[in-house]
Amino acid sequence: MEEVPEDQVFKYGVVGKGDAAGDGFRITSMVEKPKVEDAPSNLIISGRYILQPEIFSLIENQATGAGGEIQLTDSMLTMMDQQDFFGLKFEGTTYDCGDKVGFLSANVALGLSRDDISPQFKAALKEIANKYGGL
Repeated sequence: MEEVPEDQVFKYGVVGKGDAAGDGFRITSMVEKPKVEDAPSNLIISGRYILQPEIFSLIENQATGAGGEIQLTDSMLTMMDQQDFFGLKFEGTTYDCGDKVGFLSANVALGLSRDDISPQFKAALKEIANKYGGL
């Protein structure tokens, strides 16, 4: 889970934070892309899960939700009726790959982080940037 500014919660799945559990916390609710006033917190679901195999049958029978899409969060909510869910606040960098710039930024960060391709990738980025007027 990662904190975002409250005015940005509408872009993400958001969790309600319950009691502490070890290094994490109990998840009390999940809302996919809520209105700001309906968000249970500003902790977003960053897309990293360890789920039981029962989730697959729930997804298979899941009706469309937010955005007219089948939302994993909706199936997870159904599963919460049968078992506890826990979260852990993420320490590190995340990228919103549902956003065009976030997706591109993630790819650039990955390319720059790899010792085997970083020098060539930096050169390619400079060439592309110069072609389009520089940075």
